[in-house]
Amino acid sequence: MLSIEEYIARRKKEDRLNEFDMEARTQNMKICVDYVFEYFNNYLNITEAEEKTVIT
Repeated sequence: MLSIEEYIARRKKEDRLNEFDMEARTQNMKICVDYVFEYFNNYLNITEAEEKTVIT
């Protein structure tokens, strides 16, 4: 399971997000906030379900 920092870094790399583009600053902030919600709402739940399946 990835930490939130690792997850965001992976997503930024996948999306080729340039965090230093000042013209896209507002859009980039929105995208990064979406990564955080995605991490807690989707990634953690999926990983938790997978762990339970392996244990059972």
